[in-house]
Amino acid sequence: HKPTTMLESKEPEKEVLQLPEASNDSTIPSIKLGESMKFEDMGPVIINADGSTRQIANWDKMTESEQKVAWRRISKRNEERRKVLLEQQQQQEQMNEDKHE
Repeated sequence: HKPTTMLESKEPEKEVLQLPEASNDSTIPSIKLGESMKFEDMGPVIINADGSTRQIANWDKMTESEQKVAWRRISKRNEERRKVLLEQQQQQEQMNEDKHE
């Protein structure tokens, strides 16, 4: 029995997905080859109680003082939520270990 190579595959060809056309939306940050962007410019990442994340939609519209207050509050809340989520994960792992004993 001769092995089948990729070129001889019997499976039907799959459509190659392509990226959508570039957007001219000025609210979407973009950079060119060789340029860089600080993630801080996009605002803080918010950790939700369920562990999912999001960002502040109007970050670029906030004043510098509003951004500083938001960073401080979000950093504190994120740390509290991160600790709770880690504790929950450790409890779940312990329960799973206990089941397998």
